[in-house]
Amino acid sequence: MISVVSQWLPPFLLYCLVLFTRIHEIIRMLPCHTVGVRIALLLATPAAVVSPTLHCVPMSVWTLAVWSVLNCCIYVGLPLWYSRGPWRQRLYMVIHLALIFLISYLLVLALNHVRGKLGYASLPPLMNQACGTVIEIGLIIVLCHATDRYALRIIPRAGNRSFDPFLFFSVLQSFMIGLAVLVISMRGITDPVFIACTFVCACACLLTDLVLGSIIWREHDMRAKQHEADAKQIILDSYVESTANLMQRAETMAKRRHDARNQLAVIQLLAQRGQTEQALRHVDQLREECAQEMRQ
Repeated sequence: MISVVSQWLPPFLLYCLVLFTRIHEIIRMLPCHTVGVRIALLLATPAAVVSPTLHCVPMSVWTLAVWSVLNCCIYVGLPLWYSRGPWRQRLYMVIHLALIFLISYLLVLALNHVRGKLGYASLPPLMNQACGTVIEIGLIIVLCHATDRYALRIIPRAGNRSFDPFLFFSVLQSFMIGLAVLVISMRGITDPVFIACTFVCACACLLTDLVLGSIIWREHDMRAKQHEADAKQIILDSYVESTANLMQRAETMAKRRHDARNQLAVIQLLAQRGQTEQALRHVDQLREECAQEMRQ
């Protein structure tokens, strides 16, 4: 009994270490409620027990289905349910992290086959798994920290409806790569060409998401700058228009003042000559013009 536990416990702890690293990166990049974190930690142990890589339980379709469901709950369901923010932003972040986890897992498989081709496959199984665990954890941490700046830029823009086509494309990529990983785990495929192609496809998917995301956020920034420039142009046009109206009113007032001086001079001249009736008619005419201008 002790020998069985001693053989089974170290690989189990190594597998749990990878799971805890993934959960930590999810918590760091996508803040979740503490309830979701505790549930994810509780599900990590049964996910490790039924994992096809540990062979703790007999491999069958049911154990593989349980393992897939547990992984979906840990890496997709719980982060989406217990995190904060718009659902598009949360979904994109989950997909982004899923691609990183899949790439790290596929890289470990590819390196194991490379080591076998180079003649380094004679190491003890525990040592092989420890090397794979270190490589996988290191790659997860490096990729997550390398894409932090990208994630912080793209997340605020992921809540927009125009982001939906890119989001659907990322979901499709993750589904295809996850299905390939599931086939590898279920069928025990050891063909290095298939694993290498799957790894290359996963890397291409991640790079595609990074490139498209960069294009989207740059386009978003350009549109925001264009809207800001349009708003400033509208304000400038309104200022120019108001200034032109003020200048026109000033010219009109100056013209009216000049006309009023001339009219008063005429009335004064008529009054001095004794032409009172003409002066009164001139005053009445001037009143009608003023009233007409006021109505206009």
